[in-house]
Amino acid sequence: MKKKTIATKGDKKNNFNGLGRRDNIDGTIMASLPFIGYILFSFFPMAFSVVISFTELHGYDFSQMRFLWEDGVWHTFDNYINLFKTEFFGISVLNSLQYTLIVPFKLALQLYIAHLLTKRVVARKFFRVAYFIPSICSTVAVSVMWNWIFEPNFGIVNTFLGYFGGPRLGLVSSAEEFMRCVWVLSIWWGGCNVILMDSALASVDTSLKEAASLDGASEFKIFWKITFPCITPTIFYHLVMNFIAAMQEMGLMQVLSNGGTGPGYKALTMTYYMYQLSFGAYSQGKLGGMGIGCAFGWFIALIIIVVTRLQFWLAKKWVNYD
Repeated sequence: MKKKTIATKGDKKNNFNGLGRRDNIDGTIMASLPFIGYILFSFFPMAFSVVISFTELHGYDFSQMRFLWEDGVWHTFDNYINLFKTEFFGISVLNSLQYTLIVPFKLALQLYIAHLLTKRVVARKFFRVAYFIPSICSTVAVSVMWNWIFEPNFGIVNTFLGYFGGPRLGLVSSAEEFMRCVWVLSIWWGGCNVILMDSALASVDTSLKEAASLDGASEFKIFWKITFPCITPTIFYHLVMNFIAAMQEMGLMQVLSNGGTGPGYKALTMTYYMYQLSFGAYSQGKLGGMGIGCAFGWFIALIIIVVTRLQFWLAKKWVNYD
């Protein structure tokens, strides 16, 4: 007859400690993988770019990197100072700021479309899918498609106007019209914002709107006094993220201008100019190279940080988290 063994409290404690220790080890290993990836592919490159921004470097041979010494004096911030002396610095900043002007208007239009989708619209699911599809398409593919539409000679817009005897427009070949074409593309490409705003509108408590309607409030007043305050966190999120993306825009402009700087340098945004200073046409000479390119990168980062902090400060006055 087998004897029954009775586990003591010490045995249970030891088993628990063993399982807990294994869980801690497994959890640490799983949590450390993203952290190691961040160190290798984000933190280290960022830190190294700070070092490079204080040096002169042309090309990928880091053995040729030299700090900015002259007559025994280290000219610490020469790259940051010379950045303002480069030929197209002011133009690139103005182009990027001009592109960001579309962000609030784009969000307002997308909010209106999302509001319409909350109504009893025929084929509402179809329209939701149709608005979302552009946001998952490749930047290059979308830009090439719109380049065919805006092309001044055989593009769809000018072909359509010519069929009805209308004048031909310069569009992407015109300095006056280039940025407007970019704005149209940017608005068309914002379907993801529409879907997220539609979801935020659907989560608003309908009983509040029904009570306001019974009290005689108009539809506009219900939207402005009840619906809009409830979705301000979602709008604020889109405002911040879209501004950051607009300040870093490069590929869209580059493809629309066929790899150039566009008519009147309208396609030369800050990030595109940073690329040109680091690797492209302006990378040689004193006012070029990876050093001044990294300095430009941190200048862009500083603008984004300052404006984002300003947006968070202003959000206290209009964003409602209740």
